Amino acid sequence: MTSREMLSYSATPRMGVGAVGKSGYLRLGFERDGDRTILRHWERRAPLIVQRALYCDPYWREIPYVYVVSSGGPNVDGDRYEQHFSLARDAFAHITTGAATKIAQMRYNHSALNQYITLDEGAYMEYLPEPIIPHRGSRFYSHTHITIAPTATLLYAEIYLCGRRWSGERFDYDILSVGVQAERGDGRRLFCDKFIIRPYSSNPSVEGVMGGYEVLANVILLTPKPMADSIYSQCEPRFDETLVAGITSLPNQCGLIYRVMGYDSQSVKHAVREFSSLVRQTVRGYPLAADFPWR
Repeated sequence: MTSREMLSYSATPRMGVGAVGKSGYLRLGFERDGDRTILRHWERRAPLIVQRALYCDPYWREIPYVYVVSSGGPNVDGDRYEQHFSLARDAFAHITTGAATKIAQMRYNHSALNQYITLDEGAYMEYLPEPIIPHRGSRFYSHTHITIAPTATLLYAEIYLCGRRWSGERFDYDILSVGVQAERGDGRRLFCDKFIIRPYSSNPSVEGVMGGYEVLANVILLTPKPMADSIYSQCEPRFDETLVAGITSLPNQCGLIYRVMGYDSQSVKHAVREFSSLVRQTVRGYPLAADFPWR
């Protein structure tokens, strides 16, 4: 599924759209097994790779950590990726990526990622991938469709850089289109959030958009209202020389949205992990462990 803003970037690249090695597919299904959650269902197609679930959290030893890796390097012209994550009743999981996702320069087409997340009653999932870095002349489309039960919790985060600053790139990509929508199992729509950035037609650095900041984090928390109210009351807005961050409620009393902007990825990532630890502590009673120092 690709939206109309990408139609002008639909010419056929030299390596066809979704050719071998350019059409990644991943399906992960988690189920509760006693005190632990296990990765019960597991299907993958290169360049997307998952090797195994790891139980490496010192505070919550029963939660599986899954690292999604792309063997093909950066996303290139005509890449199409599809990911499905599902958690059965009372299951829990932490999903992340092995490294930042780089979006390479494109001449004809674009790169697209479609994600489908399904959480059953009482499930808990953290999706905290590493940042996305759009290169000069790149085009990236992402759409995430969430189906979540009223008693489940999903913490979903995305971090986007302005480009490769060390190469002198700052908002030099062609287009970034990001959408997230959520609904209940009966089809009742909860919310839809979307932003489109076209740096060459509308400067993202102006006041009211990025305001000079270069890194954006978009964190969506879907959780029962009592949990959302507790987290909202504990989360203070921030505005200083390095970061600006704020929180607001989503429609239909389904959760919260937390946004962070900063000048460097590490400070933004730190703010996202602080918020994620608050969420996990409030909902499950465990803090989020410190990230590995090399990440």
